[in-house]
Amino acid sequence: MSNLKAQAYLKTAREHASLAAYDIQKFEADTPERQSIHNLLNALDSVIQTLDALADDEPA
Repeated sequence: MSNLKAQAYLKTAREHASLAAYDIQKFEADTPERQSIHNLLNALDSVIQTLDALADDEPA
């Protein structure tokens, strides 16, 4: 996959993660559901950061 294509996918993933973070704030505070979704979003952010670093290492 080209680096430009990978960057485009990562941009979209970051946008969706940002929208999800906004939506999570609407959940009632201190509930197991909110914490679970927040943890999933944190995991997704880590995956995005890892893929972003790998895409940066890929030759153009």
